[in-house]
Formats: sequence, C-alpha cells, structure tokens
Amino acid sequence: MRRILVTGATSGIGRALVGKLAQTDEIICVGRNADALKVLARLPNVVETVNCDLSDPTACHALIEGRDIDVLVNNAGVLPSSVGFVDLPTQAIDSMIDVNFRATMHLTQGALRQMQRKGRGHIVFVGSSAGRFPHPGATVYGATKAAVSLFADALRAELAEWRIRVTEVAPGRTRSDLYRQAIGVNASGELYDDYEPLEPTDVADAIAYALNVPDNVDVSRVEIMPIGQVSGGGRTIKKTEMKEIMTI
Repeated sequence: MRRILVTGATSGIGRALVGKLAQTDEIICVGRNADALKVLARLPNVVETVNCDLSDPTACHALIEGRDIDVLVNNAGVLPSSVGFVDLPTQAIDSMIDVNFRATMHLTQGALRQMQRKGRGHIVFVGSSAGRFPHPGATVYGATKAAVSLFADALRAELAEWRIRVTEVAPGRTRSDLYRQAIGVNASGELYDDYEPLEPTDVADAIAYALNVPDNVDVSRVEIMPIGQVSGGGRTIKKTEMKEIMTI
C-alpha cells in the first residue's frame, strides 16, 4: 500500500482526491482548515492530518522529514485576488509565489531525497490552463503555474535514471473555492452557473489514472478541460450557446 501526501487536501480537488485514493492507499492530508482536517481524519486509510502553513519553507521541510512518502501530490494553491496586475496587493503577489511555486520546490526536494534512496516514487503537480494560456486577472497566478510546468519538465528529465515519475495535471475551469475567494460571492454565477465547468472529481480521476498506470509508464502531462473551454482559441462557451445535436 502506497503512502501518499496530498497538499490542499481540505477542499476542491484535494478533498476529492483524498476521498478517491483513501479507498486503496494510505493518505497524509495537509491543509489549513482545522475543522475540515478533522472530517478527513475519519476516512479509512487517512493515517495523518497536518495543519501546515506552506508559505513557510521551514514548515515545508519539516512536513517531509520523518515521514515515509511514496507519492507527493502538490495540489495546494492560492489565488487571493483577481484584480489587474497594477492593482494587485504586494501580499497577494508574494502569497501566490510562496504557496503555488516556492512551496512545491521545497516539498519536492525533501520528498525526492527519500525517493532516490528507495529507487522509486512519484511526484504530481496540479497545474492549470492558466499556466499555458493568458488569463486576464490571473497574471501572477498564471506565471506561478507556468513555472510549475517548466519545473516539472526539467525535473522529469533530471530524474529519468532514478525511475521516479513526474506528472503534471493541468485542468481548465474547475468548480472550486479558489475563484470564489478571489472574485467573491458572485463567482458561482460568473464562472460556473452559465457554463459547464469541470468538477473536482473529474480532476481527481485524472490524477488517480496517472498514479495507477503500470510502473514502466510515466504520464508526463494531462490537460483536462471542460468541453466548452478552448483556451488555445480564447473561447469559453456558455451552456446556452451550445448547439443541440439533431437526431432523426
């Protein structure tokens, strides 16, 4: 049975992933919501819950040290504000860099030291379509996700001889609290109600697939998009604009 550490485990994609993987693997759940961690602790095969501030590099290294980890899922991410870059608070810029990118490097470095000793392991990064295509209001967020994507590619090349797998899963618009926190109470209407977003379980299924392929297979990158979102073409289509399929 693998031991999997999941950051950002208390909501959205992380919470859905824990529920799925806990059926077959031992899970360490990391998050900041103490009440949600208590709920997760009652799930079968959740062996530990940890309240950790990932913006603190010392806390990141302490999180890994002393814990035997087979798989690290770097899922935690923040988007404190969706205002234009000129008006973005300094604290919001630093928070996105610290949590979305810097923390993943510190956690990954600690986990890899264990995995190299064992000669196996799997690092998963939850990226975003914002790291591949420009999204107004997500300049810094997108930059951090682009950095994660290149970091994953370079790391995969560096680790090839170690049989340590590296996977990036990059979802498009996903129903989660991330955008609600950035935009506010109207986020559901602006982002979800008129569209068909991904659900957290959709992304969790993609991650689980990458984790469960045969040992000789490395799923390097999975891009998963809502059927109505075409980032490369700069379009997100409302449900009311979808054409009906005519059948005879």
